[in-house]
Amino acid sequence: MYTKIKKRHRALKELISTNNIEDQETLVSLMQKKHGVTTSQSIISRDLRALGINKHHINNKMVYESQETDASREILRFAVIDIVHNESLIVIRTLPGIAPFVADFLDMHHDNGILGTIAGENTIFITPITIKKIRHVTKKLQTLLYIKTNKSKDIDE
Repeated sequence: MYTKIKKRHRALKELISTNNIEDQETLVSLMQKKHGVTTSQSIISRDLRALGINKHHINNKMVYESQETDASREILRFAVIDIVHNESLIVIRTLPGIAPFVADFLDMHHDNGILGTIAGENTIFITPITIKKIRHVTKKLQTLLYIKTNKSKDIDE
């Protein structure tokens, strides 16, 4: 029973950290689809309370967010406006003046699939190690920068 609860809590934290989720019904659905965890709205409600997860105003929406705070994480979460890529390059747009901070953060993480970064005031150009895996690298950067899934896209979309 205890491992079932731990699995559900892990899945819940992962969903909330990677998606803008506004309601518990969506959580119930995503738990089943993405993690194979069958649950109910009342159990989700109890789990959210137990984990200290509340709704916060982000991008003009009320979405669930964890209470775990880390200054770098908070800066990264609010700094990145957009991540796009084409066939050979990844571009990150940030709030003015924050691009060097984000680029330094990426450069410190050596296992992220990039050769290097060039940062201006609000734009970062990223060269991946291989263009064959550019979508995978973009997703990895999304996770590393605490970006929710609806903030990134391909340029050709």
